[in-house]
Amino acid sequence: MDNRENSTYKYIMLAVIFMVTVVITFISMNYEAISVSTTTMTQAALPVVMMQTDDGTLYNRLYGYTRQIDASSLEETLTPLPTDKKLEIAIDMYGGELKALSYKVRDLSDMSLVENTKVSDVSEEEGKAYALLNIKNLIENNKEYLLEIVLTTDKHENISYYTRIISGTDYKLQDKIDFVMELNGYIYDKSALKNIAQYIETNFSGDNSNYGKVNIHAKQAQVGWGDLNPFIESDIIPTVKKIEEEVAVIELDYIVGAENEHNSYDTYSVTEYYRIRQSGSKMYLLDYDREASQLFDSRNDLITTTKINVGIQADMEMVTKTSANGQHARFVNQGVLWDFNSEDNTFTRIFSFEAEDSDNIRERNSRHEIRIMNVEDDGSGYFLVCGYMNRGEHEGEVGISLFNYNSAENYVKEELYLPVDIPYESMSEKIGQIAYVNENNLFYILIDDTLYAINLISREVMTEVTGLTKGAYAVSKDRNVIAYSINHTLYDTDTIRILNMEKGTDYELHAQEGQKLRVLGYINTDFIYGMAYESDIINEEDGVTVFPMYQVNIIDADNNVVKEYSEEGSFIRDAVVENLRVNLYRIVKTEDGDFEETTMDQLINREENTGGNELVIDTIYTDERQTEVVMLLNKPAANINNVSLSLSEKVVFKKDESLDLFKGARVLNEQ
Repeated sequence: MDNRENSTYKYIMLAVIFMVTVVITFISMNYEAISVSTTTMTQAALPVVMMQTDDGTLYNRLYGYTRQIDASSLEETLTPLPTDKKLEIAIDMYGGELKALSYKVRDLSDMSLVENTKVSDVSEEEGKAYALLNIKNLIENNKEYLLEIVLTTDKHENISYYTRIISGTDYKLQDKIDFVMELNGYIYDKSALKNIAQYIETNFSGDNSNYGKVNIHAKQAQVGWGDLNPFIESDIIPTVKKIEEEVAVIELDYIVGAENEHNSYDTYSVTEYYRIRQSGSKMYLLDYDREASQLFDSRNDLITTTKINVGIQADMEMVTKTSANGQHARFVNQGVLWDFNSEDNTFTRIFSFEAEDSDNIRERNSRHEIRIMNVEDDGSGYFLVCGYMNRGEHEGEVGISLFNYNSAENYVKEELYLPVDIPYESMSEKIGQIAYVNENNLFYILIDDTLYAINLISREVMTEVTGLTKGAYAVSKDRNVIAYSINHTLYDTDTIRILNMEKGTDYELHAQEGQKLRVLGYINTDFIYGMAYESDIINEEDGVTVFPMYQVNIIDADNNVVKEYSEEGSFIRDAVVENLRVNLYRIVKTEDGDFEETTMDQLINREENTGGNELVIDTIYTDERQTEVVMLLNKPAANINNVSLSLSEKVVFKKDESLDLFKGARVLNEQ
């Protein structure tokens, strides 16, 4: 082969390589353009910070925040400073590397900065870092301040930990913690339980029928868990909620296990509340409360074809929802979302922050809640996770995650994430009374006084209603319809707008001339409102308004009046919805034109509106375990045998799907 042939062959090969490279590059570029970057839920990575007494006792466990929040309302812990203001802390690094440590002290009244100090005195031992915060003498005695501890690790630039601090006296913290731990030790030691008798105040008001709720007035045996014989499984790190020279409030949160009748073990989350007083060397127990809730595990819990036993619980309030066909029963237990499919006798653990091969200290942080939005007949459906994110893409943030569970493929996908800057304790009251996704992929969510509509496809944020006033609006049980006064007043309303987010329609009720309307509430999908004559309304000098309603109406989901209530000579001062009834608090007009109280009446809603898409909650009682909570299935299981457990395969996060809800929202409705 001559040089020209070699040259020709070389150019042909170069051309082929070039074309292949172009094709591969094009495919790669095209793939990157259309693909969505996702990640599955990662393990918890943030350190945990704890305070430490002079004797080395750890207390006030703090969880880290990776995004700025309004910490002025945080009241999770109170840390009393030693008299020399030298505060020792311990940091469980969980395998991470501490790069830098600093702290800030702020005045809680205006959040002004009092001190900002870098800490260099840090030592490490057996996976923990220890540091001394030498807080400067710039704070007033007997005044609470906010302490922010800031860490830089090999994985995060800035992680903030918050606690309130106070100084000014010797609080004898070690003595108080020792006393609380001594009492806790008596409870779990049958041979020492008798020592608790001198501190509790057993009387007739104590409830001795439920290990889930015990207080200072219970019997000694009840405080000692009777024959349940639990044992402590986790470390106990006390939390100081309040402290003075004599009085302190200390809480203990921990996990216990107890053998059951099936030769296996149940697990319980326990919270104890101690209010104590120290007088010299003498200690007194002023108040005691214990709440214990069993962690559902699905083993032997389908006790009949229509009953699921969720065990010993602190209360009967449970988040539940069922599919329309009754096949899927969904419920939340201790931060875990469960589903029971009565067709194939399968329990599915859909969502949980808990992890395998972990002590679950961070994962079981309870400062979040799960809200079930809907359950389709095939088991798919939306749910919200609101509050502090224990692990995953948003670990250390406070926000709202909208998740969709795909039953056919058995995985969870985050559709939208809304970060917020307020702590969970504040946001739980302000967020999510309405949370609904309709067929047009519009996600409605009520935050504080504003109802937003978010297009899940375009990510456009629209303000549907703003300025909502407590008492001047009501939400249906399914959270997909809202009725509100368009001028947002309680006692001066001419028009009530009813917005149906499922259908995308609205309807208005108008007061007749000389009358006013009042929003009263919902029974399931039926709206209740009252009517009053303007001439009867009285605005008293002390600011109290008497709104005498001459009639109360109930209208159905199609805006048809299904019930009217009125009685000659009497008026309704107030109406309170209780289950499927409306309690009517009535008044009558006196001869001098004033009003006085009369007998209460009840308005019973339509008989056919007794259903709903939530599970009926009931209790059972045995001598061994006392009161246990059960859920009644809408659709019976085939049998109680061959029950299986399934776990959702993965939780998928779309990267960069966070949406700042409070910027650039387009106003939809000006009313």
